[in-house]
Amino acid sequence: MSAERLEALRRQLRQQGADGFVLQRTDQHGSEHLPPGEERLAWLTGFTGSAGQAVVLQDKAAVFTDGRYTVQIAQEVAGDLFERCDSTARPPSKWLEAELQSGVVLGYDPKLTRKAERQTLERLCRNRGATLRALDVDPIDAIWQDRPPPPLAPVVAHDERHAGESSPAKRQRIGEQIAADGADWLLVTACDSIAWLLNIRGSDVPFNPLCLSHLLLAADGSARWFVDPEKLEGEPVVDATVETRGYAAIDDALDELGAAAARVLVDPTLNAVGFADRLARAGARVVEAKDPIPLAKAKKNETEIEGALAAQRRDGAAVVRFLAWLDQQPLDGSLTEIDAAAHLHDERARDPLFRGPSFETISAHGPNAALPHYRVSETSNRPLTAGTLYLVDSGGQYPDGTTDITRTIALGQPTADMVLRFTLVLKGHIALSEAIFPEGTAGGQLDMLARQFLWRRGLDYDHGTGHGIGSYLCVHEGPQRLAKRGGDTALEAGMILSNEPGYYQPEAYGIRIENLVLVEAAPMPEGGERALLCFRNLTLAPIDRRLIDPHLLTEPERRWLDTYHARVLDELSPLLDAPGKAWLERATAPL
Repeated sequence: MSAERLEALRRQLRQQGADGFVLQRTDQHGSEHLPPGEERLAWLTGFTGSAGQAVVLQDKAAVFTDGRYTVQIAQEVAGDLFERCDSTARPPSKWLEAELQSGVVLGYDPKLTRKAERQTLERLCRNRGATLRALDVDPIDAIWQDRPPPPLAPVVAHDERHAGESSPAKRQRIGEQIAADGADWLLVTACDSIAWLLNIRGSDVPFNPLCLSHLLLAADGSARWFVDPEKLEGEPVVDATVETRGYAAIDDALDELGAAAARVLVDPTLNAVGFADRLARAGARVVEAKDPIPLAKAKKNETEIEGALAAQRRDGAAVVRFLAWLDQQPLDGSLTEIDAAAHLHDERARDPLFRGPSFETISAHGPNAALPHYRVSETSNRPLTAGTLYLVDSGGQYPDGTTDITRTIALGQPTADMVLRFTLVLKGHIALSEAIFPEGTAGGQLDMLARQFLWRRGLDYDHGTGHGIGSYLCVHEGPQRLAKRGGDTALEAGMILSNEPGYYQPEAYGIRIENLVLVEAAPMPEGGERALLCFRNLTLAPIDRRLIDPHLLTEPERRWLDTYHARVLDELSPLLDAPGKAWLERATAPL
């Protein structure tokens, strides 16, 4: 099937006057999780990971993804059709430098491509004597005969008692920033930004409560919202200062702004170039600046913080019930990864506020846990047996918060090697949890705190240490990050991030410990001169003491763990029955 689709794509490209095509795994909203009709990369190549690209030329093709998906790409993508590339070692730019021939016309979809990505392609084509061309019709869409239609899930209002601020107040606040940047309008294409700004939620996208739409926000706080009207049947979800138009009317609206010579703020790091191009062609003045919404959304207000704390307590109780249940299961192969994930889902679903998982649960036994973004399937499903580790990374969506937690569990007697590496990961987790840093510190500056003990042993992990978390929104939220690369946004009070160092032994086991943390003000020490920030742990669940070597922990580290476990016991005990509380007392006993 992939061979037929690849050949059909090449024929379509020739019909459009192009020799090649660069395919980004995204949609025109820049989404991570995509509805079925936007999964172009999976349709063409078979690769179903959340991060990837493909480049197709007339005589060769390649698929690119990062180290999280090394095994998955080998399993899903035909090596005789596509070269399978690690995007860290050999990104599309390097591949094109070697493969692009003079005279080639390389096509791209301007509504799936950001400015920096286009500039890279332009430079490559110029250096190789090739031509880069924006295609009016995405060639995948032109040949995808049974492409699923766009989702039409209803939109619902997100109650202000969970949001903590009205939509008009948010729009007024952001509108003032638009004016300060010298613009009349802000183009918003990111669905989570629209959901936050309008205090609405939807279910168009797997795991994220989002509605696929576009929005133009005026400096006076009024807005034009481009959304399928079928999603708005029922009670109004926005006030009269928000004009609603059809989803496809965004292009005409951009032309209208151009005819009026409007000044439109477009964030080139968030919005695809096709929107800015259309505005410029129509006569608008494109103001390139940071979209103020992501940072405002990242800094949770007091209502959202209280909601996160409440959601974490309920979620933590569900995780504890699951862990207690897992501890009682025989390790004879009768329980599988799929069974375990289903039981954890059922425990969360006991909460009447549970709205579904925040991402697909990573339920990974032994060698499967060595794949950081492993997804269990009927073919990969392993029975849970003794002598190795079980890693479960999961989360829930609740109206008052979004959760994400990873715990690594010893199945039977762990080896000395497992205990050593788990303890090193734990030491890094504690070091980051205990960090105190001045205002203005970026996430990338703190990343090494979590890696330092692994580094000293010549070990590391190939993923970021932390990502932002939304408030009943996306489980991966920017702009804040904790990572070697890309974590250049200063951390501010109110931001929620994950703290998830790990270690992965190929074909053997994987380790990750993940809590969510809240950035908050730290006490000013006597004689201090700069305002300080610190992290507050939000996640409540025990860390497996069977995998800890106490002799490798310092006294402050042991005290941190015992204090954390005492808090877990104190806050979750009222939510558990007697057997669950008894299990938790054992799991949180002092070292």
